[in-house]
Amino acid sequence: MWAACCNWLCLDSQPEDTIPSGRTQASSNPNVRPPSTIPNITCRACGTQLPIRKSPCTDCMNNFCGSCFSQVNGSQPICQLCWRFRSTFFSREELLKMKVKDLRDYLSMRGISTDLCREKDDLIQLVLNQRPTVDQTDIPSSDIPQFTSNQNRADHDEGPAPSQQPQTANSSTTPSEDGEDLMAEQETESLDSEEVLVPGRRASLSDIHSVEEIEDLTVRQLKEILARNFVNYKGCCEKWELMERVTRLYTEQKGLQEKVAVAEGGGNPGAALDDHICKVCMDSPIDCVLLECGHMVTCTKCGKRMSECPICRQYVVRAVHVFRS
Repeated sequence: MWAACCNWLCLDSQPEDTIPSGRTQASSNPNVRPPSTIPNITCRACGTQLPIRKSPCTDCMNNFCGSCFSQVNGSQPICQLCWRFRSTFFSREELLKMKVKDLRDYLSMRGISTDLCREKDDLIQLVLNQRPTVDQTDIPSSDIPQFTSNQNRADHDEGPAPSQQPQTANSSTTPSEDGEDLMAEQETESLDSEEVLVPGRRASLSDIHSVEEIEDLTVRQLKEILARNFVNYKGCCEKWELMERVTRLYTEQKGLQEKVAVAEGGGNPGAALDDHICKVCMDSPIDCVLLECGHMVTCTKCGKRMSECPICRQYVVRAVHVFRS
């Protein structure tokens, strides 16, 4: 507004009241409701837009489109990835045939982190820990859906799953009794055959009879052998690095045993026992140092069982395997 205090035309310092727009009035009106936002629901597998009402997968509880669902014998809807895992009956042998990407997707759909998994066996162990209760009679092997790849079909055709064992001639035996008998037979075989590397048992250096057998070991078995003999394998990024340390460990173990045998055959067995043999078990060579005292009087097997040093009676903090030059 123009002020009339002087001949000059100047603006009034008091601002005019702004007239609220119709939009502001409409927003302040309690009777007016804002437009409701439609939730954006997409398929977890292919990203297709889904309607508002969609039944999720009964296993992982994620939303999928009709083409990504697998309807088997009129059962509840289940996605293709969950059905592929259910068709394996969650056996370790069948899960080893799955791709690492499928294992990670299966765990991520359940909100399980895989950041600390460095090997495929770690992913399989997480899947086995999260496996649901599956009735084998409800999922026959002949009803495997069509979305599986040709490679997976060939894997299923090569041999049946470990859980699908042939039934015995006695028709009165229940499937649970057959499974218990089979597990008992497998445990008996694993106890009888100590010379063979059984998949369910930890690998040991005594299972190796030649240097050529080290090449047939897996990365997990190589790490188990090094860990049991207190050999640090941190920093080993390749398999050949682990094989090199296991080969050195095996060569040193055989060399110490040969030295003991030569010393005993030379007519002075007492000196050989004092120099090379463990003072606890009197069987294995000395290849372990006890910390913090630093005495070398035991083998690695006895060293990890010692609570105190047999010489100075100091508390054993750690037992470390050493290589002799």
